[in-house]
Amino acid sequence: MIALVKVTHNHIRIPMKILFVLETSGGGSGRHVIDLSRELIQSDCEVTVAYSGLRASADFYSEIKSVDNLKLVKIDMRRSPCPGDVIALKKLRHLLTEHGPFDVVHGHSSKGGALARLAALGLPGIKIYTPHAFRTLDPSLGMRSYKLYSMIERQLSKISTAIILVSEAEKQHALQLGLPADKLHVIQNGMVAQPFCSRDVARELMNIGQEECCIGFVGRLVPQKAPERLIRSFALIARKYPYARLVILGDGPLRAELQQLADQHNLNHQIKWLDGKAGTDCMPAMDMFVMPSLYEAFPYVLLEAANAGLPIIATPVGGTEAVLIDQVNGFLVEHNQPDALAQALERLIDNPELRVRMSAASKEIGQKYSVKSMAEKTLALYQSEIKVISKTNN
Repeated sequence: MIALVKVTHNHIRIPMKILFVLETSGGGSGRHVIDLSRELIQSDCEVTVAYSGLRASADFYSEIKSVDNLKLVKIDMRRSPCPGDVIALKKLRHLLTEHGPFDVVHGHSSKGGALARLAALGLPGIKIYTPHAFRTLDPSLGMRSYKLYSMIERQLSKISTAIILVSEAEKQHALQLGLPADKLHVIQNGMVAQPFCSRDVARELMNIGQEECCIGFVGRLVPQKAPERLIRSFALIARKYPYARLVILGDGPLRAELQQLADQHNLNHQIKWLDGKAGTDCMPAMDMFVMPSLYEAFPYVLLEAANAGLPIIATPVGGTEAVLIDQVNGFLVEHNQPDALAQALERLIDNPELRVRMSAASKEIGQKYSVKSMAEKTLALYQSEIKVISKTNN
């Protein structure tokens, strides 16, 4: 890991001081901040994370508190615009002025990015924003809301030093929104290398028989992840493959609705609903992984599935262009095409040899995306932008 330092007018090299602001406090953005914080600290940076406890998962709490030498500040932030944003802004401003100056103020996701940049107005340091999937990527967003969020992103980009996109697809969307091209930088997510348990251990954990073919879904049960698409496609082939098992690992507001959908198709004897287990503990039990999302930036679950050596079936959303090569390590299926998704499932169920080939290809692709590479590119961007500001001020 390269050492990142602040460049001052007299060329004194001192540790860089960084503030992350995170509203989501969980999911992929939480994973990203935890991993990036750990790597930055190992590079002798001083890192503080201001996070919201309102949507923080238990896993996020336990893991972020385990990062050595990381300073944590809890500031409640809500996803949607609300009067409480004024309080959050005041608290962030106090943090910046009383415990700064910070060399880098880096906001994550839309609310964290907005509050971080607004709170840091007029203060020293570079202002960085990582959207982790623009709100405007949601195809169900009405035109009025789309225009409003687009306008907000354009206005806030004016007070941003740089904007980090986690996939090329997300960068293209940023350009469509009218964000300045010279401020856009693609730094793809990376995964911490970790050993996976054996297939036998994972299958015992999930109560999956060795003779059964396991189709896996891992994610929050929310509209963005579109798990109902997978259930409907599975319904088209379930009777043909009575030994097929669909494992839905996750929880969320759609769970009751999804279980009702499964009941309507008489599928619950072939579906396992799991929660409270890590996806990486369960993935070795799967024969294939399906991600039918409406939109993404670059989901960590794709990297996990690839590193676990799973053939992948996914919709063409952000990140798939990096991890999924159609016909090589899985199948790309268009949105709202249940028959195409069902056909992809059939091809993998029918052909164990194809699954083996695609498994090897997934592992090879997944290993290209490391946390170390992600962190080094982020560090290099910080350093570059600080040098530009230093020259401008001098």
